[in-house]
Amino acid sequence: MTDALWGVYPYLCLTLFFVVPIIRMAFRPYAWTTRASGLFNRQLIGVASLFLHWGIFLVFLGHVLGLIGGVLGNETLIKCFYWTALIGGLGTLVGSITALVRRWKVPEVRAMSQIEDYVIHIFLIAILGLSLYQVIINRIFGVAYTAASWFASLWSFSPQPELMVSVSFITKLHVIFAFALFAYFPFTKLVHLWALPVNYFVRPYQAMRTVRYRFQRKWEFSLRSDKSYLIYSLSFIVIGVIIISVFLGRPTLEGMDKAADDEGRVGRQLTGYALYVSQCARCHGNEGLGDGLGAKSPTFGQPPRDLTAGKFRFISTASGIASDQDLNYVLLRGLLSSGMPRFSALSDLQLNSLVSVINTFWKDHPESGEPIVVGERPPSTEETRWLGNQLFASNCSICHGETGLGDGLMSEVIRDWKENIVTPANLAKDEPKAGREPNQLYLRIAAGIPGGKIDRLMPPFSKGFSSRQIWAIVDYLEWIDEDWEEATKEIPREIIAGELLAVIPLAQDRGKIIFTQQGCFNCHGIEGRGGIENPNYITDTIPALNTLAVRKLNLYWPEDGEKILDILNQGKPLSDVEDLDVPQAFLVRAKFDIIMDTIREGREAGKKDPDGIQ
Repeated sequence: MTDALWGVYPYLCLTLFFVVPIIRMAFRPYAWTTRASGLFNRQLIGVASLFLHWGIFLVFLGHVLGLIGGVLGNETLIKCFYWTALIGGLGTLVGSITALVRRWKVPEVRAMSQIEDYVIHIFLIAILGLSLYQVIINRIFGVAYTAASWFASLWSFSPQPELMVSVSFITKLHVIFAFALFAYFPFTKLVHLWALPVNYFVRPYQAMRTVRYRFQRKWEFSLRSDKSYLIYSLSFIVIGVIIISVFLGRPTLEGMDKAADDEGRVGRQLTGYALYVSQCARCHGNEGLGDGLGAKSPTFGQPPRDLTAGKFRFISTASGIASDQDLNYVLLRGLLSSGMPRFSALSDLQLNSLVSVINTFWKDHPESGEPIVVGERPPSTEETRWLGNQLFASNCSICHGETGLGDGLMSEVIRDWKENIVTPANLAKDEPKAGREPNQLYLRIAAGIPGGKIDRLMPPFSKGFSSRQIWAIVDYLEWIDEDWEEATKEIPREIIAGELLAVIPLAQDRGKIIFTQQGCFNCHGIEGRGGIENPNYITDTIPALNTLAVRKLNLYWPEDGEKILDILNQGKPLSDVEDLDVPQAFLVRAKFDIIMDTIREGREAGKKDPDGIQ
């Protein structure tokens, strides 16, 4: 379907657009008429004609600039296209609607109208309405990068249908309707475009016809007839577009010669930086800074990524650094809920070349490290779902909400490294950005999501969970997707035996696991260093826990801390130890009990505003 729609259909439309006018001129030259209706209701015809003709001229000029700018990767020309076509499009829309209303409302004009007169305006209104809606309302712009490369590939006779797959549905409709109008154009009165009276400037004031010279200069080329103007006009457009298409694959940027061994094309395929400009620059910008012309579209769930920073979220490595396979997966599948389309129509060669471009943008690119091994999935049973439910409730609900709707307590305060608020995924109703495939769900839980303001947006639970526990959460997430009401109804909360905790002898190691499992990191940070913002907390940020021993327990020497750890590793509370061998033992013991009570019972944080959020 892709090849037919973007590789065959355009050629059929363009063939009709260029060939039929020549046939009409040869066999029915006097059928070239606009069927002028200017004698009736001259008030509206003046307004409609002015807006329509100048608007179409500006739209045409804008698209020429967009074609050149898109092929060359020139952002300035794309911006010129934006303003020129925007003004022209609005003018043409006003003129077309006015002309259509006049044609319907004025009896004399309606009587001399034909079907094509209405169809033309319906086409114009639909084509312009779609594009203006996308530009003004959706604010998706820069698609000229993509459409220009695809259009140029048609004229180099090496069509690349895959380039158009990634554009929005509205853009596709806009282009399909526009080509349909091109095909319909030569069968209508619009064909008079090729008979502009330019020859009036060069022909004699009075042209005499005699029997002898009746058929002379039937196809002359001195601009003395409509026929010569037609041939010159068609030739000018064809030659011009072919010349522009020669520059396909030529966009360059300093340093991008390292991104690929080719020069922008392999065979008929666009690759490397030229492919990046065609497919990615409209959002991520020509230099990968996430500042493309369409980057601020309200249709995006998240702003386009700054590729130079390398803060990629959907990873499969323990280090939190995206591998080439991770980047390839995201390109192939897209992040639809964020606004990033799939690039599944691109070949492996093209995808790999895009990954190479991204790696070139990535400053101080670190090694990605070893990938997380997805363990063999155990059988999904009612027991694993119940376990997953309890693990989700105790670890995930603080962000994703008790029923997975993305409305947890932390849902409105999580920020990425650029201070953008990141809303947790609605795991019950929406498609997760990286997909619902079991392996991807496992990796998201195990590897976490980097790119947070302090460390990560979501912690790597592989540091605290066993493979069995992670698969249990996956079971529960699939249950939510299948039957949300059943999966989230009130269920018994019996504590399932902690298999992992039972085989770990050291209290500090068990504590790390519980610290992760209970979601303590959401406020105190992955390493317990605090720093997470609490907008109404009396000191702006959550306190660090890595100084707790010194500040709260009065343990000023490392050996004193070791003594306390030895006691805890024996499973004893400090209150049961009579000969506690640390300075000010009574004070340490009392403060230990206070900390234990705080962990068990919780404690309200101090507020700047007593009526504000907790």
